[in-house]
Amino acid sequence: MVSFESELLLGRFRARGVRLFLPTVALCAAGFTLSFGYGRLEPGWQQYALFVVVGLVALFGFVIPVLRYLTAWTDVTTARVVSRSGLWGQRYRSVSLAGVERVEYLAGGIITLYISGEAALDIRGLPKPKLVAQEISNLVAKSNPSARVGGV
Repeated sequence: MVSFESELLLGRFRARGVRLFLPTVALCAAGFTLSFGYGRLEPGWQQYALFVVVGLVALFGFVIPVLRYLTAWTDVTTARVVSRSGLWGQRYRSVSLAGVERVEYLAGGIITLYISGEAALDIRGLPKPKLVAQEISNLVAKSNPSARVGGV
């Protein structure tokens, strides 16, 4: 049987924005350190060392965490759930809703999708995870009537 129904994107979810709090604090600390130490240090190697340390703190404490945040998301469509994470999206997993046997919402905001014949997919850190788990459960029930929806 061939279906001519197109797949529709229902939602794209990112982790909570509170994950950017510590990187922002690191950037503020780097800026404060640079402004405090720039005029007080002798010209030469001390200023270069200050620039290197502040640059490394800004790079590893702010830029890389923000890139990781911006390149990680979970898409829920009418036919599948797509999870992408990693610095440049190295960890990519697409799960068909028809293959999902069970959906569970665990304490701590973890949504677990149990897939027949594959490893389970854990989705963490989403805003309003209980509501997202309920909607995924409803979609699974529509696409796979034999699926068990538990723990939501």
